[in-house]
Amino acid sequence: MQSENQLKQDKSGARTGKIINFQQWGVIFVLIALIIIMGISSPVFLSARNIKNILQQISTLGIVSLGMTILMISGGIDLSVGSTISVIACIVSKMLKAGVPVWISIITGLALGCIIGLFNGSLAAYTRAAPFILTLGTMTLLQGVALLITKGFPITNLGKTFEYLGSGVIVRIPFIVILFFALMFVTFFFLKYFRLGRSAYAIGGNEQTAYLAGISVKRNKLIFYMLNGFLAGLAAMVLAARVSSAQAGMGTGFELRSIGAVVIGGTPLSGGTGNVFGTLTGVLLLGVIANGLNLLHVDPAWQYIVTGGVIVFAVILHEHLSK
Repeated sequence: MQSENQLKQDKSGARTGKIINFQQWGVIFVLIALIIIMGISSPVFLSARNIKNILQQISTLGIVSLGMTILMISGGIDLSVGSTISVIACIVSKMLKAGVPVWISIITGLALGCIIGLFNGSLAAYTRAAPFILTLGTMTLLQGVALLITKGFPITNLGKTFEYLGSGVIVRIPFIVILFFALMFVTFFFLKYFRLGRSAYAIGGNEQTAYLAGISVKRNKLIFYMLNGFLAGLAAMVLAARVSSAQAGMGTGFELRSIGAVVIGGTPLSGGTGNVFGTLTGVLLLGVIANGLNLLHVDPAWQYIVTGGVIVFAVILHEHLSK
């Protein structure tokens, strides 16, 4: 027979699952409503060209958000992903301009992402400080490094081979879109079917209980942060390849938008629950809002206000439903 505590945990887990499911369906409903409204307001919005453009625009954010999803499910967070994107894009671009082969530059960028993730993970796992504050510090540190590398000037003309990452097409579908959705399904299977991935839910739900259950909490945290850094490094190169340039501030805002997308998708800041398909709806919602407001020539200031309002509403909704 189950103990009273086990019964309470099962009921709590079931209730949380219903809350997330309700929130995700709510986001999907809002997304569909926005698509209809934008389609009526702007005939260009539902054109094949614009839909492809939206998917391209959200793919970089989507890749970053996948790493953030894993982290936030495990109870972590990383405010430095935007600066990680900036510094890796600048370093890889410098290497390309110096004549370093593309494949070596790409591997270096991915390795740097893992190293930055390892650094953040070490701070989160082996200190008592909050990851929010720790990664705020590394965000500032990395931004300074990016400025030192570029001296404030953009690095342009990165070569056709490298640019394929961001602008290549396979059977009329942008390579970056294929890459994002492939990574999304890999992340889904990792979280659902791999022991390491499932441990993220246990650690985010109750770190002490996870430890007592035999889960190596500190080691797994390191791996989650490294995965997050790896995906941020990949996003950095995809972004640089798409615009064929790199500059010190190109990753600014990705940290907040990725966190916003994950929260909108139903993953709470406290961790323990969430999934990649919820994150996809969050990314799509932010992408549709940004694209639609641009087509309607809405002032950029109002675009920030609307996007911020959506994120705030999602957080309040989840906290309200959790009570």
